[in-house]
Amino acid sequence: MRKNMKVFPYFHLSASAFDNISIRKKFIWVYIFCICVPVVAGAIVWLAFTSREMLLNETHYLDQTFEGVAADFYILTQTAVNIGNQVNADKTVLNDLSKSFSTPAEHYDLYWTTLRNRFKMYLVSNPDISEITLYIDDPHFINVDYFRVLDDTVRKSEWYRTASGSDSNIVVYPGSTAISITAYKNRLTIIRKVNAPDYLNNATNYLLIELKLDRFINKLNLKTEAQNIYLTVHDNIIWGTQYPAAAKDGGNPVLELPPDNKYYIQQTNIGPMPYFDGWKITSVYNKNQIYKRPMVALVYILLITLALAVFSVFLIGSVLNSMRYRLSALSDHMKKVRKDHFEPLLLASPGSDEVGWLITAFNDMIAEINGLINDVYKLEMQKKSIEVENIRAEYQYLQAQVDPHFLFNTLNAILVFCVKNNYAELTTIISSLSKLLKRLLGTGKDFITVSEEFDFIDKYLTIEKFRFGDKFEYGIRIAPEVNESKLLIPKMSVQPLVENACKHGLQSSADEVSRRLDIEAGIEAGALRISIKDNGAGMTREKVDAIIKRIENSKTEMDDGIEADNARGSGVGIQNVYRRMVMNYGERFHFTIHSSPGQGTEIILRIDQA
Repeated sequence: MRKNMKVFPYFHLSASAFDNISIRKKFIWVYIFCICVPVVAGAIVWLAFTSREMLLNETHYLDQTFEGVAADFYILTQTAVNIGNQVNADKTVLNDLSKSFSTPAEHYDLYWTTLRNRFKMYLVSNPDISEITLYIDDPHFINVDYFRVLDDTVRKSEWYRTASGSDSNIVVYPGSTAISITAYKNRLTIIRKVNAPDYLNNATNYLLIELKLDRFINKLNLKTEAQNIYLTVHDNIIWGTQYPAAAKDGGNPVLELPPDNKYYIQQTNIGPMPYFDGWKITSVYNKNQIYKRPMVALVYILLITLALAVFSVFLIGSVLNSMRYRLSALSDHMKKVRKDHFEPLLLASPGSDEVGWLITAFNDMIAEINGLINDVYKLEMQKKSIEVENIRAEYQYLQAQVDPHFLFNTLNAILVFCVKNNYAELTTIISSLSKLLKRLLGTGKDFITVSEEFDFIDKYLTIEKFRFGDKFEYGIRIAPEVNESKLLIPKMSVQPLVENACKHGLQSSADEVSRRLDIEAGIEAGALRISIKDNGAGMTREKVDAIIKRIENSKTEMDDGIEADNARGSGVGIQNVYRRMVMNYGERFHFTIHSSPGQGTEIILRIDQA
């Protein structure tokens, strides 16, 4: 011990320094340096490392959302542009529209059989298209659903002035062009000029494809609760999630971007084509919302830290009070012991922790001191010596041989008589009984193999089989590894348990129940395991506990055990078997009883490897 103290002087001095500090201060220091400081430091480090990542993730999410919105709008409009290009290139449609009709019936026939279905196909396959209308510069053409005459009234409309004044064949008109009392909201019209030199009198016709923005707008409202998105043409707002006030002249309001130090602003052109010139999608996001998540996380961390602090204060206070009360009582009681007051420390609840173990050990020490003072130690040694002699005498008694020679000779005479008179069943039984007595009269070996013991049990059960007849069956099984191991057990160490099962287990069962007894031997985890199981009446848990308590009672006198066995009518009882096995194997021997009323009983003998 001194060498260890010299090798580690630092640790020894540190321990000595803490030994002079009260338990209360120790717990306070542990709380501050092991709980508060690590939790606060961890929260600061976590916030420093994760706040930047959270900001980057938030802006990346906004960028992805914005790019998705722009792509969705571009795809929506480009679909309408593709349809306009298809119609302009469809020679069949242009040829049908260029025909002359002598009667309106011929015109309607062509419309209902060919033209109508062709234009209706675009509406069915594209749910975002609300209307398709082709304005034809031919006064002789008849107005029908999808085809209308480009007359003077149409030429006065705003969309016509916008489209005709553009040099591009495709114009994006910000609004509805449908003929209605009030203009539809959230509509956008793609205008395609249809120019065919060989058709339609070489005139300029206009194909109007009106798009519904409702699905696009609903998608934006679901995605961007805190993000404002605007669709503008030359900075005039066509649509926005938060619409500003209208302009003074009644036109569309102008988008005025807020300062970028307070808002995260994203802006992009819808497409590279000339007909999208001036069209933009703009996203405005309040930076306070970006910083909100780290702040919320910080608040949660502070709340968790506060909750842990309160809980730890309560826990440490409870533990400290528990230890301080019991240690103070133990310290005061030890002072009384110094004055020769050898009384145990009696507390309502000493506990089962280290302090409780210390109080229990102290009380045990007091009891032992009192025993030594009263010279109990000498009396116990004398009693132990007497018990050793009794156990030795009991062992010799259990190993004693029965010597009823006259009974053996008489059985042999009866056996000869039965053979002469062809009493086959009696011959088998008397032969088995004769061999049993011969085995009992034999001298020499105190230990035999398991197979020899089971062979003796087989002869005994043959007699019991004769006794019960068809109402009794038994089985004996020895695992091959048991025979190969040549394990030895004390002679007559299993047969008394089998006899007890036949007498107390099977006889007490109902007559109509088929009696069954199974004896097995095997190797389990390197230990020898012997099982005796019957299907008799069984026992209650209380009776099993009483039997275990009686056979484990080391203070029971040998003569009492003999008388109890004789009273049960058994030559060797369970208690004597248990004692013999304990004397031979000590703690390596384990004895177990499993039983329940009406379910039979199983006794297990287990001998661990040496």
